[in-house]
Amino acid sequence: MKRLIFIFIFSPAIICFGQTDSLDFVLPPDTVVPFPEINVEDFELAPLQILEDDYNSKDYIRYMCFFTGVDFGLVSLQNETFPIQPKQSFSIRLNLVEYKKQLIGNRFGFFSGISLGYQQIGFQDNFKFINTGTETQMHTDTINYLKNQLRSFSVSVPFMFEINSKNTFKNNVHVAFGVQESYRYANSTYQMHKTNEATIIRKNSEEIYVNRFNTEACLRVGFQNLIFFASRSLTPLFCNNKFQTEIYPMVIGLSIIPANTKPRDSDNFDF
Repeated sequence: MKRLIFIFIFSPAIICFGQTDSLDFVLPPDTVVPFPEINVEDFELAPLQILEDDYNSKDYIRYMCFFTGVDFGLVSLQNETFPIQPKQSFSIRLNLVEYKKQLIGNRFGFFSGISLGYQQIGFQDNFKFINTGTETQMHTDTINYLKNQLRSFSVSVPFMFEINSKNTFKNNVHVAFGVQESYRYANSTYQMHKTNEATIIRKNSEEIYVNRFNTEACLRVGFQNLIFFASRSLTPLFCNNKFQTEIYPMVIGLSIIPANTKPRDSDNFDF
């Protein structure tokens, strides 16, 4: 504390002491050389050019491709045979990498990328998936399950066309459509129920013939960073001839953490 008081008191004195004497010269007006007048119109300026090369800059493409980020959606099966628990059925997809190829400026282009996904389907009915060796069968269970879920982890690659209403980020409406190819590298069932003594949880990763490869038809519609998406599987959830019926999951959701952000005014590329 004493040091602070010392510095506060003596700093102005040190500053005044350190100042040097000054010497001013006052010249008569007649001795000052007049500055020539400069007319801006006399200079030849280069014409304003539209730098269309910016269309190919990495920053420009990053701002105008709306894929990377985190997608969260609700899953439905669009059938009455297997009623599901809406609160337990959802999909999360982390879109890690994107690559965009412009076809007509930024009005029309193609993009691809890499995603990691997790999908969970919670069923209302009490049953088990049983592997009989040649197919998957559904056996009714007497246990009242609190959670009866099918879980999948996947890696995906989209192939989509994108249309932008503007060449700029501001007030841009964009639509993307195409397909997404996925590989489910891990599948498991998760069941939980309670007894008088304890809560019992069963996790089973036994092969139940869930389709490892999946093709989805995808649609993404957005305004700037607000993006809605929908997808429907074109391949059934279970392998052909391995389950009693075909199930096609459908996902509708929102991009909750888009990776691209609004560019600075200097980077707005508003030509």
